[in-house]
Amino acid sequence: MISNRRMQAEGPRRLADAARLLLCLVTGVSALATVASEARAQTITGTLMEVETSQPISLGLVIMMTEDGDSITSTVTNGQGQFTVESEEAGSFVLLASAFGFKETAAGVFELGQDASMDVQFRIAAAPMPIEGILVSLQRPVLEHNLVRNGFVRRVTRGLGRFITPAQIERSSARTAADLLRGVPGVHITRPGGAINAFQGEMVRMVSQNDYCAPTIFLDGARIAPNMTSDTPLDALAPLQTIDAIEVYRRPSEVPIEYGMTSSGNNTGRGPCGVLVIWTKTR
Repeated sequence: MISNRRMQAEGPRRLADAARLLLCLVTGVSALATVASEARAQTITGTLMEVETSQPISLGLVIMMTEDGDSITSTVTNGQGQFTVESEEAGSFVLLASAFGFKETAAGVFELGQDASMDVQFRIAAAPMPIEGILVSLQRPVLEHNLVRNGFVRRVTRGLGRFITPAQIERSSARTAADLLRGVPGVHITRPGGAINAFQGEMVRMVSQNDYCAPTIFLDGARIAPNMTSDTPLDALAPLQTIDAIEVYRRPSEVPIEYGMTSSGNNTGRGPCGVLVIWTKTR
């Protein structure tokens, strides 16, 4: 009887303890849910795009910063230019984007409240890139302008004679000025004899009446004295690195009036030889 009365007395207490335990569990779960809710990030998703074409920019760097300029997080855009950045706290944010070939650009301020998110289109402009090959090619109009001014281009269009242009010189594998003329019909390259000239380079000769003769040479429009053209190697008159263009006239009928044919360059006395016009680069 005593045992039954004791069990009857303890029953309500056990129920009360179980109820209190259940209440604690419910309260704990609720607290965890509240903490999880508070831990949700504030998110900005978007696409990094080019200003002019609206094409997406891949491998671009996007940095999320506070309004005061403190970095929060960063990411790299995917192949479609898409990105996602998050902040654990609500607030005001600025995005800074950069990519190879584009200007570094800031966007914002973006206001994000608790658990807020937004989607943006971030557009940045292309930046000119200094590439050495392009910078070199930009010098070409200056060279062409000089050759237009001295009549070289006009004589090329005239169609008489042989012409070696700046582009051909640039592409050639010539090691000397005389090398530029190798293979030109009617032109012969010869090494001078004698102890003095043997080490000074090669000279130019042209075919005239089945013989070779020293041509009349004009350097930047000025005629070189005949004794120099017959005895002086071409590289001594105009080294390869200084030459911009060359005109070669093998016959009297080809020679322009401004370089009127003379026979002074002929060392055989049997008629006129050709004319060689050399233009050097502008300093």
